[in-house]
Amino acid sequence: MKILTFSFLLALGSSALAQGGAAVRLAAELAESVARHAAGESAEKTARELAEFGGTKMIREVLEQAEREGGEGLMKQVAAQTEKHGLLALQALKGAPAPVLRALDGVPAELAENSLRALVREPVAMQKLATEFGSSALETAAKHPGLAVPVGSKLGGEGLDAARRLTLDQATALTRHADDLAKLPAAERSQFLTMIKESPARTLAWMEKHPRLILAGSATTAVVLARKEIFGEGGQQGFIERVAGSLYRTFEKPINLALGVLAALALVWGSFKVWAFSRMMRKRS
Repeated sequence: MKILTFSFLLALGSSALAQGGAAVRLAAELAESVARHAAGESAEKTARELAEFGGTKMIREVLEQAEREGGEGLMKQVAAQTEKHGLLALQALKGAPAPVLRALDGVPAELAENSLRALVREPVAMQKLATEFGSSALETAAKHPGLAVPVGSKLGGEGLDAARRLTLDQATALTRHADDLAKLPAAERSQFLTMIKESPARTLAWMEKHPRLILAGSATTAVVLARKEIFGEGGQQGFIERVAGSLYRTFEKPINLALGVLAALALVWGSFKVWAFSRMMRKRS
């Protein structure tokens, strides 16, 4: 079966080879590489999938697009990824070889294959995210399958940068609140995402506890309250305490002066009331 499969893949590229050209010859070589990448019973499956992909003709089109976008060097990078990951690489690179390869270059080696699988599962959305946000989109997709698209489309690069640092449960919680966070003004949204990166467990727990407070009233107030609860524990002053302390130190002397004046006025007013009452009692007597 492996021999028949290998022969089939060679046949896919035979007519193309006759036409010549670097991309054409490399496409036929990659068809052979895909066959070698498969082993045992998966060889038949690979042959079927390659035929569904479009065979050597489609491989040539991917290579030609890579050559247009980045010259011979980018075409060789497509070949190198195909040698590593077989047909999966070609499927992931189809339509956007240059931006996908740039993004893939920044992904840890152990996450590369899962990144490619994410691209194949959601090609249009993931290629858009990879083009716009680079490796953070692919890394998030590799670590948290199915979550990169909702996070990236609603919270952008900052959201993806936060999500890739989280556990799966934490990233799922972030996804649940992505709509609410997306509605915040940019500055407040950025502050929440920064808090998630600095203290993910506490920040996400606060958001779970107060799901509507993020949008209720002032978004800035929500940020202040969150910072107080998250970072103001354990003897460390929270945001509100620090601001209040600073304001008190600024106006400490004026406040003391005002209190003294009010006390003096109260004393004068009290004395006047006592004098008036005494005079009234004398007249009656």
